[in-house]
This record gives sequence, structure tokens and C-alpha cells, in this order.
Amino acid sequence: MQSAIRGLGIGVGLIALFLGLRLRLDRQGREGPLSDVDRVFHARQDVRRRLGVAVLATIAGLMELGYWVEPGARGRGNPVFVVLWLGILALIAGLLGVALWDSAATWRYGRDRRRELVRDHVRELRRHAPLERAETDEPPASDSAEIR
Repeated sequence: MQSAIRGLGIGVGLIALFLGLRLRLDRQGREGPLSDVDRVFHARQDVRRRLGVAVLATIAGLMELGYWVEPGARGRGNPVFVVLWLGILALIAGLLGVALWDSAATWRYGRDRRRELVRDHVRELRRHAPLERAETDEPPASDSAEIR
């Protein structure tokens, strides 16, 4: 069982390393000047994701430490072992919270950008609609069908 714990700790550590490298590459891959809204979103996203990687690396470290702590001795449980694994479970719950936080923030950002695109599109349609009506010499459509 102890070797499985060690293997799991190494696996989690490698995942944390991979996600940290991916975060770095993502930051380097951002091209061109960003708008203020995009810059703020990406800065906050980087903080959330760094926090997630740090928690994951901490979990991996505690799992490696758990390899060296005996679960029990002389028929009694080891309180250090129990506290260690309860801490790991708490960190896993915290990691899930960070992931949900990042997911919700990304969803809100995407929703706001889509709404902004629709508003810009409607604004452009309204700007070009009178020009097209004048070119075709057709009477304008009723105002009740106007896009809002």
C-alpha cells in the first residue's frame, strides 16, 4: 500500500508540473495588445490557476510525506497519519473549489464577451440598415420588428 501512495504522489506531482508548464506557455502565447477587460481577466485567471497548481503540488508533497508515515503501530492508529490524510482531503476539497471558481469566472467572461459581440453586431446593423434602405428605394420595415 505504501508504494501505491508513493506512486500516486509522484503522479500528482507530475500533473502539477505539467499544468504549471502549460500555464507558462499559455501566458507566453498571448499575442497582441489586450483590452483592459481581457488583461484583467487573464491576470486573475493566472492567479487562480497558479493557486490550483500550488495546491496540487502541496498535495503531491504531502502524499510523498505520507509514504514515510506509518499508519499504525502496536495495534493503535498513528494520529500524525490521520491528520496528514485529513489535510490532504481538505486540500483536495479546496482544489475542487478553486477549479469551480475558475470555471465560473471563465464562463462569466465568455458570456460577457458574447454579449459585447452581439451588441456590436446590432449596432453595425442599425448603422448600415438606413443605407441599404436608401439604396433599394423600398419603404422601411415597421418599427415593431426593430432589434433591441
